Amino acid sequence: MKAQTGTGNHIRRSAGDHIFNAANILLFILIAIIIIFPFFNIFAISLTSNVEYMREPYILWPKEPTFQAYTYIFSTSLIPRSYALTIFITAAATTLSTLVTSMLAYGLCRGDLRGQKFFMIYLLITMFFSGGLIPNYMNITKTLGWSNNLLALIVPNSVSVFNFIIVRSFFRQLPPSLEESARIDGANEWMILFRIIYPLSIPTLATIAMFVAVGTWNSWFAAMLYMRDEKLYPLQLIVRNFIVHEARPADMQNMEGLRDAAGNRIFLNETGLKMACAVATVLPMVIIYPFIQKYFEKGMTIGAVKG
Repeated sequence: MKAQTGTGNHIRRSAGDHIFNAANILLFILIAIIIIFPFFNIFAISLTSNVEYMREPYILWPKEPTFQAYTYIFSTSLIPRSYALTIFITAAATTLSTLVTSMLAYGLCRGDLRGQKFFMIYLLITMFFSGGLIPNYMNITKTLGWSNNLLALIVPNSVSVFNFIIVRSFFRQLPPSLEESARIDGANEWMILFRIIYPLSIPTLATIAMFVAVGTWNSWFAAMLYMRDEKLYPLQLIVRNFIVHEARPADMQNMEGLRDAAGNRIFLNETGLKMACAVATVLPMVIIYPFIQKYFEKGMTIGAVKG
């Protein structure tokens, strides 16, 4: 049934339209609940005491929420140190990757560059084929000598071909007259890139920066390969070993000696401790994302110059 047009700007909708919209809303509410519930359950378990969890492990919300697990994990030296280390690695890798990828995209979006086709084919090949895990490991540890070195977690992913294609497509949409006007005024390539191209490309650069930041923050496999000292472990590797392999970090070995202010022994919920670590790892991205979301809404290929 088609909607009937009413007077003015109002549209009179049929009963079928209302039923369809209601069904859509209910469907998406159900999908949202299915997606959100596992995260809610993890958070609820992290707030559950050991006594309550042993009595009833499947609960919707604890009757007496406690922050003992969070207090304990942040009282150790390992979690705060790995937090700071992961923040540094993520910030450095994101800055380097965004800068290198965007500069490469700017250079290869020029039509007068010699060998442009060769470089494009070379980059696209690396997007579909890789040398493999063992050659990459040998290159990082033997050739570059970055075993147990944070550079192994920052430099290798400094160029993302997927992000390069996104940025290059955006740069090619910018009017050539912008660069021509800047050159007439005496600007060189660096001034054009940093003072004209980058300010107009903030939504696109923020988008790829978010891609890199999330990927780096959640990465643990590279650290497992190249890091030997637990003090250089990023947060995700520590939490992964703790949750998957029951390998409690060295700084968490003193749980049996915990006492409250009255001298009574504290029995921490081991599962709640793991869930608290999981919540602590995902929380920064949850906090940052709303501030970056507006750039996603603008789109990655929106034109910055109108008229």
